[in-house]
Amino acid sequence: MAYAALVSLENTIHRFLNHNLFSISVEEKQQITSLLEYVTPIRDFLEEFSDESKSWEEQMRELANEAEDIIEYLVLEKVFLPCGDESESHSSGNRELYLNKVASKTKFKLKKVVAFVEEFPDDARANSLKGRTREIASEVRDIDDFCEWEETHCRFRDKWRFLPAEFAKYKSKLQFIQHLNKIGNDIESIVEEVMAIRKSSNAATSSSTLAPDDDIVGFYHNDDDDESNCHRSAERELQLGKVTEEIAMIAAKVKNIRVSSSSKEVMEEIAVIADSSTPPIHKNSMVGFEDHVMNIKDRLCGKPSELQVIPVCGMGGIGKTTLARNVYDDKLIKENFAIRVWVTVSQDYSAQRILSDILESMRGCNNQSGKEENTDKKVYQILIGKKYLVVMDDIWRSEAWDIVRNVFPDNGNGSRVMLTTRLYDVASYPGSAIKPYELGLLDEDQSWSLLKEKVFANQDCLSDLENIGKDIARSCKGLPLAIVVIAGLLSAVTKNPASWTAIAETVKSAKTAEQEHIQEILSLSYAELPQLLRPCFLYMGSFPEDQEIYTSKLMGLWIAEGFVKFPINTKSLEEVAEECLEELVKRNLVFVTKKKSDGRIKSCSLHDLIRELCIRKAHESKFFLNIMDKDAEKENFMESIKNERRVSTSYLSFFSSYGGSTIRSIKCSKYHIVELDFVEGVRLVRVLDAEAADVESLPSQLFELFHLRYLAIRYSHEVFLSNLQNLQTLIIHNEKREEYFIGLPCGMMVPWCMQQLRHVYFHGEICFEEPKETTCSLENLHTVSYVRSACCRKQTLSKIPNLKNLKVDCSYERDACFLNDLVHLHRLEKLEIYSGCWVDYQPKSYNFTFPEKLKRLTLRDLKLPWNDMIVVGSLPNLQALKLKGCTCIGGTWETTEGTFPVLEFLLVEEGSWFKNWVTESGHFPRLKRLLLHSCWDLYKIPIDIGEIPTLQLIEVKGNVKKSLWDSVELIREEQEDVGNNTLQVVYTAK
Repeated sequence: MAYAALVSLENTIHRFLNHNLFSISVEEKQQITSLLEYVTPIRDFLEEFSDESKSWEEQMRELANEAEDIIEYLVLEKVFLPCGDESESHSSGNRELYLNKVASKTKFKLKKVVAFVEEFPDDARANSLKGRTREIASEVRDIDDFCEWEETHCRFRDKWRFLPAEFAKYKSKLQFIQHLNKIGNDIESIVEEVMAIRKSSNAATSSSTLAPDDDIVGFYHNDDDDESNCHRSAERELQLGKVTEEIAMIAAKVKNIRVSSSSKEVMEEIAVIADSSTPPIHKNSMVGFEDHVMNIKDRLCGKPSELQVIPVCGMGGIGKTTLARNVYDDKLIKENFAIRVWVTVSQDYSAQRILSDILESMRGCNNQSGKEENTDKKVYQILIGKKYLVVMDDIWRSEAWDIVRNVFPDNGNGSRVMLTTRLYDVASYPGSAIKPYELGLLDEDQSWSLLKEKVFANQDCLSDLENIGKDIARSCKGLPLAIVVIAGLLSAVTKNPASWTAIAETVKSAKTAEQEHIQEILSLSYAELPQLLRPCFLYMGSFPEDQEIYTSKLMGLWIAEGFVKFPINTKSLEEVAEECLEELVKRNLVFVTKKKSDGRIKSCSLHDLIRELCIRKAHESKFFLNIMDKDAEKENFMESIKNERRVSTSYLSFFSSYGGSTIRSIKCSKYHIVELDFVEGVRLVRVLDAEAADVESLPSQLFELFHLRYLAIRYSHEVFLSNLQNLQTLIIHNEKREEYFIGLPCGMMVPWCMQQLRHVYFHGEICFEEPKETTCSLENLHTVSYVRSACCRKQTLSKIPNLKNLKVDCSYERDACFLNDLVHLHRLEKLEIYSGCWVDYQPKSYNFTFPEKLKRLTLRDLKLPWNDMIVVGSLPNLQALKLKGCTCIGGTWETTEGTFPVLEFLLVEEGSWFKNWVTESGHFPRLKRLLLHSCWDLYKIPIDIGEIPTLQLIEVKGNVKKSLWDSVELIREEQEDVGNNTLQVVYTAK
């Protein structure tokens, strides 16, 4: 994909020109600046005239990739192999010769000789030289290894403690220059014999492998004027000059096309991102499914009382999951079943994962303990005697049902298991008497109604668009997914007959075969995506099937990959990435699975058919390679990833022997135990996402990946960060995936030199060194989770001035006075303060002082008096408050007038000593959602809560007193009596 390659190249150039870790010559700056002057217009052109670039799309992609490779190798050479007199010369009478220069010359000459000898396999004299060349090659490798090691360690001084052990390997070769010159003499004698063979051989004149005689003979002269110590950089500059010339030729073509062409009307309209006029995100519509919803609810809530399995089947995209989810979240269903479980099976499943997911879904009901192999028994024990509903979504094989059939007890109380599958045989498998519930296609009226609702929401369709819209809906052949995707496309263009007619004609021209027709419709929506959205969209196909994709992770990956352009206004990279995601959601290509308390997207997912489209388009454009279990053979794997830049795979172990220079991104999607010893061979890698696997050890080479921007691993030991100068996102889970592994708290020191760092997530203790006056600030750092409270001193916080998201661990601090210094984080918007529930000692009071800009606050497992809530209530911008597992001393929470002026979301979860709540509607004037989870001590909710005009939801969950539920019911009844039908009351039993 040329556009993604160009944006990435632009970002790389900006970083190169603005880096302060190495010096840039005037010539280098001029050359790379001129390259940028060609690249930017081409990128702008692609955004506006994407159809005009097809003839040179592939060429432009390869040139942009090549230019980026050259620049990034040039950076490595500047950082690890500096020019000038930075490294020591190991001289003994030859001080003008540096070790690396002589070793490089020796290796080059030996390679030429070996190539020539192998040209004459039948010549006895040539064969006699092979043993001598092998012996010399071994010695050169040893010295070359030390040369590389020595140069690297000039930059990484912290590794000098390993020096004695490394020197021992080369003890017999301490006089390196003299030894290399002796090797040179040996090679010269071989060269004389080589020349004799060449002159007497008839094949000598046709040899294309060996360089001319003067490339070999006389190589060891001591004239340093003909070759610079920076010859590597010069070679890179020469290569870059050639690539720049080719890019300049394309830029000239672009200029000519731009002068003679104008953008298409539809493309101009589509290219507007995050337009405020775009319709808001809608929840899943059930147009055409009303009867299905009622029928399924009847089966779930009706007779018989015995355990029943209800399979729902139909083709991909027909709405099985949408139907199941709407029924699952229905108020009647929530009230009817004490336990509800949702588990997504998909094609890539295992028995342990399915059972673990079921157990995780019942986390609030799980008071069992035992060994890992008894997961099935634990599920059974939790469900026995309870009325439950289990939904198993997206089943592909009957074996998946065999795994779970015995963990669902028949309690004789109307429990139900609901399955969704594309395959009729799988739907029929649970029992011969079971008749699958089959979903059919929508009729023309239903199709038009669904399209109209998605495009216009509650507005009327314009009369001159109705007939065109009906034609478009008819062309979707009744498939809800196709209708929803096309509706997203129609929503993005101006609502006029010309725009809609153009789309209608394209949809009608799609192939007639049913599955191909669906793919054509989905492809149309991709083809009409603006260029800046395409790489972001395709990249989502690299995630495993049916995976819930968290927004924070997705945006961090997009930024690390270079898909997000440097903002030209005051917006951050994260804000631009979030706008891209919102646009994909509005186009119905990405579906929201969870929202944050402020209504923003927390997680999302792709439909299977849309993910297949992403993978297919990504493979066609060499954007990324997706290799899963069925393709995973080590021999084929090595060949298949050759020349790829991004690889998503099930197993990282296949990379163990790889040394590919093109790899920029490696994503692992399946749990296994892995070594990271392969990283030495992927020096230009930007993304290493091994979050799904357990990493046994962290090799030193990992911390020498200068271009690494995104690192996510699961590692249960102390972490010592080295100078990962370009790292933006760091995610380290301090626990293993095995269910019963208990990890001890581990620490990690964040160096002040990591200037590009944006987000740090560490499930342990993060510390910062005591800063000095000369310490550089981490200006880009936005997220830190979790930091020790002892690090929350003013002098430390002043060095991270733009922090927006912070989690603080108070578990090991007797004195919480440093929390007062949080007030100095003037940009902080989200804060969580945590103290381990196992901690015996806690401060009597935390004396909180918070920054005024704070919008979201979570207090977890703290022991504090209710009086501390006065400080919280006075925050002028607080929109969401979560009290989780807090022991609030005093028993009564009494609020006052003027508190919580803009609070919209309030969660109290497992609150001990929360017995009485004294408040009025005016104390929470903008509250929208009130959630009380497992508040077993609370007697009731004040009746005045129902008078809050903005209140939309009261949710009571878990083990609570009957009097609490009665008070909630009373509020609901009173509000209904006065005509308030917008208030939703939900009760979910434990």
